[in-house]
Amino acid sequence: MKTILSTLIGLILAVSARAECGRNNLRAFPNGKTINQNAIFILEGYAESQRVILGLNKTHSIYLKSGNKRVNLRVSEVCVGEYNLTQALLKPESELEAGLEYTMHIDNLPKYEFFNRYNRETKEHEPVTYKVIGKRDLEKPILSDKPKELKKTLVAYGCGPSKHVVFSNPARDSSEIFVKTTVKNLKTGTVTTYYLVPEVDKIEVGHTMCSGAFKFKDGDNYEVEFTFIDSSGNLKAWSGPRIKFTKPTEYSNED
Repeated sequence: MKTILSTLIGLILAVSARAECGRNNLRAFPNGKTINQNAIFILEGYAESQRVILGLNKTHSIYLKSGNKRVNLRVSEVCVGEYNLTQALLKPESELEAGLEYTMHIDNLPKYEFFNRYNRETKEHEPVTYKVIGKRDLEKPILSDKPKELKKTLVAYGCGPSKHVVFSNPARDSSEIFVKTTVKNLKTGTVTTYYLVPEVDKIEVGHTMCSGAFKFKDGDNYEVEFTFIDSSGNLKAWSGPRIKFTKPTEYSNED
């Protein structure tokens, strides 16, 4: 009887977690509405939307469109996260025209997929659009220091924990910044790479209750390196030894 009850509880929790987390989501970066002429993009798929990422320019053409002008987006790199996330780094096949507003399109999406962006000001969902300013950004991000570990967070939720190791973000740039983050599990030797979008002054390495690039599931000891790339493709590569760290193990009330 206990076994049956435990199984039922497990099924209820699994269904509850799925309902709370959702089944799909597509997100485009940069987050802002203006870009440079030499902009690059990231498209991220959550849960079932990961299939869209893996099918880009195979099942699903992806491109920017402004009126009758179309610029195809080439998949430069695909990164598979450890917990319900996959992303593609996208580069336009030709330079974008200054002054035009482009909308990002993905063809042949499944009926359950809705590709748009939430506008916090209007509280409406709208197409993913970018206005191109007359500028080509050719400057690399500037680092004031090496990233340093700031803290660890491990927060329990009803459907699973949120785990992060938080590092300082010393990079500054006139364009939005992506952080190409490479984590090595020192027990298994597994290496995972994923582009993170940092907060202004911090980089959160780990996962939320529902998804994340890094899960820390095997072993306690890891090392990480960060390459800083702006949204025009200029990069500041990592140099020197990677930063060693351990996964979060103590629960806290922090988010």
